[in-house]
Amino acid sequence: MDYAGRRERLWQSARERGLEGFLVVNVERSDRPNLRYLTGFTGSFGVLLVGEKNLFATDSRYTEQAGKEVAGLPVEEVKGRWLPWLGERLRALGLKQVGIGAHRTSVHVFQELSRLASPVELVPQAGLVEELRRIKSPAEVERIAAAAELTDAGLRWALGELRPGRTEREVALDLEIWYRQSGAEGVAFELIVASGPGSAMPHYRPGNRRIAQGDVVLFDVGVQVDGYCSDLTRVVAVGEPGREVRDVYTLVLGANRAGLEAVRGGKPAREVDGAARDAIARGGHGDRFGHGLGHGVGLEVHEAPTVGPASEDTLAPGNVITIEPGVYLPGKFGVRIEDLVVVTETGCRVLSRFPKDELLVR
Repeated sequence: MDYAGRRERLWQSARERGLEGFLVVNVERSDRPNLRYLTGFTGSFGVLLVGEKNLFATDSRYTEQAGKEVAGLPVEEVKGRWLPWLGERLRALGLKQVGIGAHRTSVHVFQELSRLASPVELVPQAGLVEELRRIKSPAEVERIAAAAELTDAGLRWALGELRPGRTEREVALDLEIWYRQSGAEGVAFELIVASGPGSAMPHYRPGNRRIAQGDVVLFDVGVQVDGYCSDLTRVVAVGEPGREVRDVYTLVLGANRAGLEAVRGGKPAREVDGAARDAIARGGHGDRFGHGLGHGVGLEVHEAPTVGPASEDTLAPGNVITIEPGVYLPGKFGVRIEDLVVVTETGCRVLSRFPKDELLVR
């Protein structure tokens, strides 16, 4: 990973805004994704100043770790209270205006550091690092693809273990253990195993409901590999499904394909959403698809760009996004089919390989 190149691009963006530096503050994981993107550091506390003179600091818990992970930057160790220390360091550098991330920095940290660093002015900046993260390098795509491959393999294993009588929570826990034993850093989010009526709730949390014959079971799963996330949703039927389930599955599959066919660099994201949304509306279930079609995936499972009816983003080659239309019938069942793709100039490359062409029956 070209961390130095990333910091240089950030510094260029900061200079264009009239700033003399840009500050990333990660306190108890508050901005770990941006700090990891810029340095490779994975600890829960670290501070990075990007400018004419770069500064990286952490505390004694992580100095040895940072020495191994942070290439091209000297590691300073914070002793005592970190806010007064950082305020003093900023004053000593003689800077006038320093940008600071607005999305993840707490009001408390901003106010205290502004007071302690005075006369240095901290200027909140929204999205400087996040903008850089939109376009994935080949090395990043490789890691996301590895996460997607592992996600597919885990779901295959889980379906082999799926049977009536098991609780949703048991299935989700066993799958998480399998992922970790098979090389994942962790899961990308709390795995969703939603059976029967629970599958009609898009962000359902697996509980003690026992999977029953005749259920639709929705799996929304993802892992982290070398810091990068994956996201996959598939639906299976336990026993022979009814006609309504098959019809809704066919409709959502068509919407998924319409969304994938609409993806390409330079396309407004809302138009991609519209392609899938129109397909569902034509099938008579437009009022049962309430969420956006997709989102960016990278160091976080939800990041820019967004793909929805209100999105102002335009897709660009190198974006990694999900395409996940769904139809949800409250009290009955839900179907969502989600793929992870890399945007190209002329279309997209699908990273999710798990079968979807027909409703799987266990």
